[in-house]
Amino acid sequence: MRLVIGPTSAGKSTFVERMRDSASGGDLRLHFAYEIKDRSAIPTGVDDVVHFNLLHSAQDRPADAGRATVSPMVARLIDAADEVVVLAAPRPVLLRRASQRSGDEPVEAGRAGRPYNADRWARALEGRRLAQVYEHLALHLDHSTTPVRYLCSNGDVHDDFATLSRWDYPRLAGADSEQLCREGHPTQVLEVRQGSYQADYREGAAGSARSTTLELALQMPLAGKRVLDIGCAEGAAALSAHRMGAKVTAIEPWGRRFEEACTIAKTLDASIDLRNVALEDLRSRSGAFDVVLALNVIHHSRDPLAFLDRAADLTSSHLVLEYPGLADRKFRSTLDGAGELPEDQPLIGLSTRRKDQTFVFSPASLERYLLDTVRAFGHHQLIPSPIPNRWLSVFSKKRKGAPQGAMNELARLRRAVAARDATIAQLEGDLHDLRTSRSWRLTEPLRQARARLRRPS
Repeated sequence: MRLVIGPTSAGKSTFVERMRDSASGGDLRLHFAYEIKDRSAIPTGVDDVVHFNLLHSAQDRPADAGRATVSPMVARLIDAADEVVVLAAPRPVLLRRASQRSGDEPVEAGRAGRPYNADRWARALEGRRLAQVYEHLALHLDHSTTPVRYLCSNGDVHDDFATLSRWDYPRLAGADSEQLCREGHPTQVLEVRQGSYQADYREGAAGSARSTTLELALQMPLAGKRVLDIGCAEGAAALSAHRMGAKVTAIEPWGRRFEEACTIAKTLDASIDLRNVALEDLRSRSGAFDVVLALNVIHHSRDPLAFLDRAADLTSSHLVLEYPGLADRKFRSTLDGAGELPEDQPLIGLSTRRKDQTFVFSPASLERYLLDTVRAFGHHQLIPSPIPNRWLSVFSKKRKGAPQGAMNELARLRRAVAARDATIAQLEGDLHDLRTSRSWRLTEPLRQARARLRRPS
């Protein structure tokens, strides 16, 4: 089965007609997705084609409403398909086509007489979340093993359906979408290290665990929102949020990862505010961002509560955390024969430095701290992470009366104590080095003689 999917007026019916006109497509059987009621009715034959309007669930809703995430039916169709063909065109082109249509689906005689509600579909196309709908479909296809093609149907510029980069697909919902067609949709090549966070996120890669995480973590409306990505690594989350229409600031203290994020953002022509700083060095006011992301970062912090205080202070709406739980393999290897630890109890585990992590957390511990101890949020959504024994926690309903000043002062005091402890540790180390040095041993007789002279007679 081949799945042909795209928004209204993207050229799905025209593409199916081209398939029928080809030498191998004469016996195609066309199915409309809204007629498929359950999993058992999904066609699977080699001559079956499923036509799916990506905005079908949004047509009766306000412009900013509608599902951005991939629906269960779309996920099942993708799994059953031998190939997915994603069709799109610049948003202004889609709106012009929709305004000129009168019939619903001319490709099938039985549906040719159905009227097309241009006003209703125009509202769906004008929705602010269109780019997020596109990016969520692309994220789902990233971690699917089904072959996929992205095609642009802008016949005003292209002679035929033009191959489209996966990265440019969500940009067809943006203000520069028609310019992308005039540039010919060049394919961007990401130069990333094997084993990096984006190694499975290159063009043509399949089974991306990072894309699964992003599909789960970035479900809140992001068009026009201010997003902070803490510890962005090579920028996978920051770039995805940017493609969804967010205004993104991303911080990364590690020099090599920061440089790679800058290179990738430049390659993809993504205007992201990238900064080579750690969270404690970020100078931003309270509530400066709508959404704060900290994916697989907090367990490296030496003061996770101060980290939570600062992250919670910076958001006005959502805080998204990904972190290792008590069943984390690295953490478990530091324990001597301990049984299963309950994730539903408010427990924090201390790991070891050699395991490249400091703390692990039960979801209940983070929920108690952020919802009860500091009362920063009113809701916690817990999602199992695609990474084994890790969790995604989405905190929302930011409390307007949250004691931000107290949280900031507590975080400041914790940072001051941590800095003092670090200074003391450094001085103790220097003193130890001095006392074990060769020069110290050589001058020991002089110090002893001086001490004898100072003794009272």
